[in-house]
Amino acid sequence: MTLNVRIQKLLLQNYRNHEFLQLDSNKNIILVHGKNGSGKTNILESISLLDSPNGLKNANLSEIVKKDFKGHLELFGVNLSLLTRGSISKIGLGLKRKNDNYGKILKIDGIPSDFSNLKEFLSIFWMVPKMSYLFQASPEDRRNFLDLMISSIDILHKKRLQTYDKYRLERIKILKKWNDDSQNSWLDVIESKMASIGIVICDARRNFIKAINLNFEKKKEEMPVLEISMSGDLDLALRNFPAVEVEELFCENLRKNRQKDSLTGRTNFGANKTDLIVVVKKKNIAANNFSTGEQKIMVLAIVFSFLKYLKKINFTNIIFLLDDIFSYLDLKFINLVLEELNNLRIQTWITDVRADWIESVEFNAQVDKINIDDNRFKVVNNLLY
Repeated sequence: MTLNVRIQKLLLQNYRNHEFLQLDSNKNIILVHGKNGSGKTNILESISLLDSPNGLKNANLSEIVKKDFKGHLELFGVNLSLLTRGSISKIGLGLKRKNDNYGKILKIDGIPSDFSNLKEFLSIFWMVPKMSYLFQASPEDRRNFLDLMISSIDILHKKRLQTYDKYRLERIKILKKWNDDSQNSWLDVIESKMASIGIVICDARRNFIKAINLNFEKKKEEMPVLEISMSGDLDLALRNFPAVEVEELFCENLRKNRQKDSLTGRTNFGANKTDLIVVVKKKNIAANNFSTGEQKIMVLAIVFSFLKYLKKINFTNIIFLLDDIFSYLDLKFINLVLEELNNLRIQTWITDVRADWIESVEFNAQVDKINIDDNRFKVVNNLLY
C-alpha cells in the first residue's frame, strides 16, 4: 500500500461548465483530454482550490459557479475521496455567501473543518501554460513559481508570504495617509516585523535553491545543467553577512525609503525586490538568451530537480497538476518527467487536447486516459460530503 496521497474519486457539481462530472482513478498518472472548451483546466482548478485561496486561475470565487446555475448553493460542490495515510477521507468543498462575495467552506468526513487541517496531509503543485514561458515573464511570475515549489512542501512559507504582504500594504497605507512624522513609532513596529519575516522568506528561498542546484548534476544527460540564484540586494547581503545584520540593513532601508515609497505607492526595497536568475552552467549563458523551445526544457529541468528533492526528503503529501504544458515538447523530455513522477508514485493530473502521444510513453499502460468529451453530464442531488 502506498503512503502517497492520491485522489481516487473526484465529483464536480455546477462547477463552471460542469453540471455534473465524476472521475474515478487509482493510478499515478491521469491524462484528461478533449477538445478546447470542454473544461479540462476547470477540473485541475477545482483540485487546486483545496490548497489555494483562489486556485491556479487566481479567479474570483463567484466565477467558479456555473453561469446558468440558479439553485441553492448546496447544489454546488467539489467532492473527492482522498487516500491519505493509508485510509480514505471524504473531502467536500463548497461555497457560502459572504456579504456580496463568496467564501469557501470545507468538510472532512462530513465534519466542518478549517483548511489548515487539510494542509497537514495534502499539498498541491501546479504548472500552467504561462509557466513554460517563465524566462520571458516578469520577475514576479518567476518569484511566484519559486515560492509555489517551496510552499508546496513548507506550509509556513506560504503563511509568511501572506503576513509579509499584509504588513507591506499596511505600511504603504500609513505612508500615503500620513505624510509627516506623526506615525513614526507605528511605522518602526511594522517595518521591524516586515524585516524579520522578509529575512526568513529570503533565507528559505536561498536554502531551497541551494538544494535544487545540487540535483542538477545528477540528472539525465538530456536535461540541461542549470545554476539558479536570486538577484536582490537582500539575497546578496545574506551571502556575505549574518542574518541579524541583514535584518538591520532591511529596517534602515525601509526608513530611508519612506518618502519615496509614499510617492510611488510601492515598497522599493524588500523581500520581493528580487528576481530568479537561471544560467546554463556549461555555457554560462542566461536562460532568457535561448530559444523558446529550449527555455521550456529548462523549466522542466527545474521541475525535474524539484522531483529529485522531493525524493530525497521523502515527501509524499503532494499532488501534481500539469495543465497543457507538454504540447509541442519532444517526447524524450516528457518521458523523463513522467517517469520520475511515476517512480515517486506522485499522483499527477495532466490535461491536453490530444492523447495519442501518451501511447509513446514507456509506461502508458499505467496511465488513466479520460476523454472528457465522452463523459455524460446529469443533475444529481449530491450535496457536500
